Amino acid sequence: MSLSVNDLNSSLGASSISADMVSGMAASAKLTSTIQGAGTDEEMMSACEEFEVYLLQKMFQSMEESAKVFSDDEEEEGGGYVDMFSDQMYQSVAENMVKSGQGLGIAQTLYESMARNAGIIPAEGTNTEQ
Repeated sequence: MSLSVNDLNSSLGASSISADMVSGMAASAKLTSTIQGAGTDEEMMSACEEFEVYLLQKMFQSMEESAKVFSDDEEEEGGGYVDMFSDQMYQSVAENMVKSGQGLGIAQTLYESMARNAGIIPAEGTNTEQ
């Protein structure tokens, strides 16, 4: 089943789709094609790490939005600049977490699952010795 922006637009209504949602869907589609197009183990692991970075970045952005809802402060000085560069900051923090091994472990789990499904590594509990 294929889903296009027009399908989303008609099902959700034109006013409910934000630019963030559209860019998020585009980034998600890019990551999916990168993972599916990986030819080597290194490329597949790199794509899985990119996916984990993307998830962490979105998690941080959601946390910030939630914190703003409960904040008593109106607008802080320099808030426009913080908003302008917060996406880059969250992406950088997420990349550093994943590269240093301090991420959530999603990349490794995703890689192992994909490798098992592709038959690259045997499933757990499967005896491959004869």
